[in-house]
Amino acid sequence: MVHPQDWAGLVHSRHDRFDALSVRALSGSASQSWAHPIRVLADDDRSYFMKTLGGCPEFAQGSVAVEYVIAQVGRLIGAPVCGSSLIRIPEALADWPLPSGGKLSAGLAHASAALEHAVESRPVLTGRARNDNRRRHVGLYALYDWCYGDDPQWLHDLDSDHSIYSHDHGLYLPPHDGTIRRQYLTDCADEPNPLADPPAGLDRQAIADVSHALETISRDALVNVMCGVPASWPVGDDDLEALGWFLEHRAPAVASRIRALI
Repeated sequence: MVHPQDWAGLVHSRHDRFDALSVRALSGSASQSWAHPIRVLADDDRSYFMKTLGGCPEFAQGSVAVEYVIAQVGRLIGAPVCGSSLIRIPEALADWPLPSGGKLSAGLAHASAALEHAVESRPVLTGRARNDNRRRHVGLYALYDWCYGDDPQWLHDLDSDHSIYSHDHGLYLPPHDGTIRRQYLTDCADEPNPLADPPAGLDRQAIADVSHALETISRDALVNVMCGVPASWPVGDDDLEALGWFLEHRAPAVASRIRALI
């Protein structure tokens, strides 16, 4: 059994030293969602949907950290999340007007790789018989339960026979308001949070693989994710330690629930 005190002091030395990906050009707002993502061209010549602190409501700027964490831990268990990264907004693009009414600020944001031809569905999981979605859906059940998801949103890649991805995770984690707070993580740590979709037809090997990934989740890997949250983002080390504990603590029970989907 993992205890909250096991995480005391594990998140430290966060910083903003990241220059592996930068915004080259802005393409405009992607939607009128509450976080106001912006489509950008990065210096790797790829397109991304970028979420910034200033694009979110002031009370929910922590949702950018939620986006970062969920995408990172999703990859740890093989869940189908879009490629993502921190991204640097250069000084030259500061003061660009945001749909939220503010202005873009130089610094770090979160970028999710754009699928060029995709359709969104919510909240029901669809397309299980397409591509390898019988396998990919298993990761979606696991990620949603493990990370206490809310507002489920799925992307279907039309260039890959409707291959499915989970995206837009800013309202995951309790209390589903774009913040990361120790109190709510502690209160909800043992509460199941399953997707309501019927599990018929899921890939049995994927159920075994994802369950095993949850059961063997590495504390060091989770610590690396939490320490990767930029220091300038509005979430404290103590709350990130609570989140790391929350995910490590929940993983075995979620693994059991995923195994029961067979």
